[in-house]
This record gives sequence, structure tokens and C-alpha cells, in this order.
Amino acid sequence: MMKVFLVDDEIAIRENLRNSFPWEERGFQLVGEAPDGEMALPMIRDLNPDILLTDIRMPFMDGMQLCAGVKRLMPWVGIVILSGYDDFSYAQQAISLGVREYLLKPITAQELGKALDRVAGQIAEERNAQQSLETLRRDVASGNRFLREKLLASLFTEEGDRFEDEQLMRQMRSMGVNLAAACYAVIDIAFPYRDEARARARAALSALAEASGGSVYTCGMAHGARALVLGDNERDAEERAYSFASSAAHLPQLESCGELMLSIGETVSDFYDIRRSMQSARHVRHAAAGQQGGRRIIGVGELNDRTTLLDSLELSPLYERLQYAPAGEVDAILAEYADMLGATAEAQELATGYLRIAAVISARHIVCDAGMEPQEALDDTLVSEALNAPQEAGMAAVRALLTQAIDCRDRNGRGLGETPVGKARVYLSKCYANPNLMLQDVAGEVGMSQSHFSTVFSQETGITFTQYLTALRIGKAKELLAATSMRSSEIAFEVGYNDAHYFSYLFKKHTGVTPSEYRKSNKNEPVSNEN
Repeated sequence: MMKVFLVDDEIAIRENLRNSFPWEERGFQLVGEAPDGEMALPMIRDLNPDILLTDIRMPFMDGMQLCAGVKRLMPWVGIVILSGYDDFSYAQQAISLGVREYLLKPITAQELGKALDRVAGQIAEERNAQQSLETLRRDVASGNRFLREKLLASLFTEEGDRFEDEQLMRQMRSMGVNLAAACYAVIDIAFPYRDEARARARAALSALAEASGGSVYTCGMAHGARALVLGDNERDAEERAYSFASSAAHLPQLESCGELMLSIGETVSDFYDIRRSMQSARHVRHAAAGQQGGRRIIGVGELNDRTTLLDSLELSPLYERLQYAPAGEVDAILAEYADMLGATAEAQELATGYLRIAAVISARHIVCDAGMEPQEALDDTLVSEALNAPQEAGMAAVRALLTQAIDCRDRNGRGLGETPVGKARVYLSKCYANPNLMLQDVAGEVGMSQSHFSTVFSQETGITFTQYLTALRIGKAKELLAATSMRSSEIAFEVGYNDAHYFSYLFKKHTGVTPSEYRKSNKNEPVSNEN
């Protein structure tokens, strides 16, 4: 099912398209919407849609600027212009930006459906071509492509000098490839495929790089592939690197690979330092191998160099679940983790023992993150019982120990706000009601680029930034519906939505009921002022 993102500054038009077009019946999913390009761009990075449906004239960032931004960072997204202006200059701009359809308002559902079908068909054909072995063979048979990739691979050797690198740049330029840029970053892409599967994966990466318009180049390596990212400045190179890595991880040829890992090296400003970026990317891959806790994309700044028992036992997933959790969620997290272990361990006793060790180590980590010594903050008796007591008493001690660690974290006001994601969650808990809050605001607050932050946030929390913010707002709305007599429109504004209809749509989408129905079914229903 193709994912579509809608951008239009007119609420009525967004509402009409959202509610009247049979999205799922036609094979599409409306994953998000925004009133202007400035708000839309980070959401598009976050939600990774297949198709962008956008108006042209909008405040802050108009449709053409949005299209240019999407084409620069995510050129594989199909763009459909939906405009009220039959202006030849707009059409010219649209063509130059690679827009696939240009539709004039007003438009019927039938016209929109046909346009989306055409774009979806084009995207499907391109993806099928990427998967085609015949396409692969034609690509490999192309001497120019083969030579280009071989030359690029020579950049990723251990040794080289300026004279050789200058020759390489001249040779690449003679083949129409200009590697001159202000900044560079290397992505190391490791996957376990062999033979034809490996070749298809490399071909898919190459096709994705070609769609970047000259900002990314790839070549095959023994363990998978590498990508060279070119940027206008350090932040731009990082944005492009994380955008490419995120899209690469979702390629059909790579997505099913359980051992896939994309590691991003440091950004360098000198072409002759590309090997340094490559070496740091490789270091990230080696250091994080086997302990990335479900992460597929990791940058050089995200390595945790603490060597602890937790790492050697590969128990980090439990700590990652607990490090930001409130005390009230401890039982649910332990039950979930016990179920996961029970499905793989040979005996329940072994699974329980494994869980108890993981919990004790996690408690110590949480306390250390709070700036305290475990020996001082944690009860020695609880630690001993958690490890050694009979099963029932031992698990009771585990719960008490984790609650003690989380209380210590909360009292010291650290841990939750020490990591970028933790700081972001604290910031969101204070600013979620701001209707103009965007991903770039939170990324700036924690000192990261938008694409970098989006990737790290989704990998650490398990959901995208947009999903997290929406869930936070809906959760606050539930509280207000249950505890106050505020109107739904007032609650919408209170939790960060200027459009009450959109709030109601999101609320029902996430809860299955309307705000009014939720309030009526709540046992502590207050007296309502709603008409």
C-alpha cells in the first residue's frame, strides 16, 4: 500500500480530501498532513511517504520550495502538485523539479485517484526494475558504471595520497561525476547476502544513490557496500547521510535482512580525509556489532563505549526499555521481556534467571545515569534477593529494585534528560501543547540535525517522532476528557491542535472512538458542556 502525505494551507481542502477520498480502497494510506511546507518537510522525513500531494501557494514555505527540499533529501518520493493556479511558470518549475503530476483545483475524487494510480504505477515499475536481475546484468555490463564504482572503492582503502586522490577526481570528472563538495560522510552498509541476493541489494542501493541527483555514490565492498555522501556544509552532509540511510534500510532488497547495519562515519571537510570518515564508520560497525539493540542505523556520535557486563550478555534491550520508563510500567515491561525470553529459552527457570540478571544490571545502569553510585543508591538486600532468592520472592525483589532505581533517577532529575532522546522527551512533555512545534525545533533543542535526530529517536523509542508526539497529545486529551468538562474544541487547542476536526479525526484513528464517545464511556465522566 502506497503511503501519501498531504500538504495544503486550507483546512477545508485537507479535511475534504482526508474524509471523502477512499484511500484504503484505492490502495493508499494517508500517513500525515500539514498546512505548510515548513511544517511538512520534517514530518515527511519522519514518515517516509511514497507520494507527496501538495499545494503551491502556502505561507512560510511554499509548495515549490517544499518540492525542492524533498527532491534534495528524498528524491525517490513521487510528487503530485494540486494547485488552484493555471500558471505556465509554475508548470515549468514543476517539470524542473521532477514533479510527476500537476493537477488543477477543483479536482474530483476520480481525477485524483487516476493521478495517484499513475504515480503509484510509475513508482512500482521503478522498484520492479531495481529488483530485476536483467536490469542488474545490464548495469554490471556497463563498463562506465563498473569503472566508476571501482574508482570509488579505491577511496575506501587504508592508504592513499593526495596525488592519487587528485587523479581519481579527474578520472571521475571525465565520466561526468563531480566529487567536489564542502563536506563528506561515509556510510558503511553491512548485510549478509550472498551471490545474486547481494548483487540485487547493491543494485538497489546504486539506484537509490542515482536518484539522489549526485549527492550520494555507492560501491560494493566485501561485507556489503559503502556510500559516499556529499554535502554543502556539515549539517547538510549529515542530513543527507541519515536520509539516505533511512531510505536504504526500507528498500525491499534490504529491509528483510535481520543483520542489516548502516553505520555513519564522521563528517569531514577535506576530500583527502574521506578515508578517516570511512575508518570511523567501520569502527562504529565493529563496536556496535551484536549489541545495537535492534538499531539498524547508528552514527559515530552514538556509540556507548561503556564496557559492562550488560554489553557482554547482550541484555541492553531491557535497559533501553526501562531507562525512560515510569515506575508504573515496570511490571508490564518485565512481563513482556519474560515472554520474549520464554519463547527462546529451553526452560522457564533459565529464562527467569536471565531476566533477573538483566534487571539488576539495568537498575545499576539507571542509577549510574542519574549520577550516583549503585552501592549507595540500591539496597544490598534487594540486590541479593533479586539474584538469589526463590523465583517468586526473587521477582518481587526485582520489581522493588527497579522501582528504587527509577525513583532515584527521578529524584535526581538525570538519566531521562542526559541523552538526546531523553532530553527530547523532557522537552516534549513541556511543549507538546504548542501547535507550531516541529521536529526541527526539538532536534535543535538537543543539538542534532533533523534527519539524525529523527533516526535516533525512532530507533530508541520504537516509533517515529510524529507518532510519539501524536500519542502524547492524545494521551493528554484523554486525561482532559475524563477529568474536565471542557469542550472537544477546547481540548484540541489545549493539547496542540488548532483544527478541532483534525483532532477528532486523529483521536478516533488512535482510540477507535470519538472524543464524545470516549467521555461517555468513562466511569468518572464529568458534566459536559458540549452541544
